[in-house]
Amino acid sequence: MRCALCEEKMNTLTKSILINASNEKIWAILADVRRTPEWIMGVQGSERTGGILEGKGLRWREQSVLERQNIEMEHEMVEFNPGKGLKTRTTLPMNGWMDRTLELKPAGSAVEVCILVVWDLGMAGMLLGEKKVTALMNELFDVTLLNLKELAEK
Repeated sequence: MRCALCEEKMNTLTKSILINASNEKIWAILADVRRTPEWIMGVQGSERTGGILEGKGLRWREQSVLERQNIEMEHEMVEFNPGKGLKTRTTLPMNGWMDRTLELKPAGSAVEVCILVVWDLGMAGMLLGEKKVTALMNELFDVTLLNLKELAEK
């Protein structure tokens, strides 16, 4: 099954996973940025940094470890459509950025979660090389979606 977000582009990754849980349960996990360490690969801590507690304009900071490197990221929720989808914009070290768009689609008694990731890692991407970055992103989002599935299906 392919979702509408799944179109290949340069510095773009698309993934989808079928989760046997209610849309409400999956959305509750996705919408609560304090829970990202529970399911996003590498995230060690997450804290809100602005006055908005949920929805568009919500800002938060995450501390992550990837390839034995500590990385601090700033995020903003730029689109928020409860129960259907969201989009985040991430500011990365060394002039990098990443946009993630998630879409939830009913699939019988399950939900298909689709993610589109577009990025430019700035200097870090140049140092690592495009092939290594693509491999890292593939692993990161494969593990992350499996973690989300496991958490939601508990």
